[in-house]
Amino acid sequence: DYITIVADSVSDGQYGNYTNTTTGSPLKLLVPIMSGDAELRYMTGQGNKVLVRRPIKVVAAHITLAAVESAAAGSEISITWTGPNNPGDYITVVPMSTPDGQYGDYSVTANGSPLKVKAPKNPGGAEVRYMTGQGGNVLARIPIKIVP
Repeated sequence: DYITIVADSVSDGQYGNYTNTTTGSPLKLLVPIMSGDAELRYMTGQGNKVLVRRPIKVVAAHITLAAVESAAAGSEISITWTGPNNPGDYITVVPMSTPDGQYGDYSVTANGSPLKVKAPKNPGGAEVRYMTGQGGNVLARIPIKIVP
């Protein structure tokens, strides 16, 4: 058996992040990145049947990023941050044109704050991005100018 949190629109039998009940009570469960109406579900390990459900509201994490306004191409940038610091979360610096979900040089948030990340090699507009280890979603961003 296991406990999971999913959006309230998710069909019975499906699950998201979960923790097995064999870990005991209370247990820890990684909350999904999505915010909105959700359900906490106790599910069977045989057949994934929902035995108990409870509505909950998932709220967006509070995240801050701070860095210099401009940095030399290829230099190390010191970035101060606050955020959820979930497993696999990371901070990257990428050209402004980089699609969400993609990343450049990065440092995992488990390294603490402040951390250092290498700037892109080409001058131009860029962003410092806090990205989740749960799918690489951008949770926060600030602009930075990369100079020659």
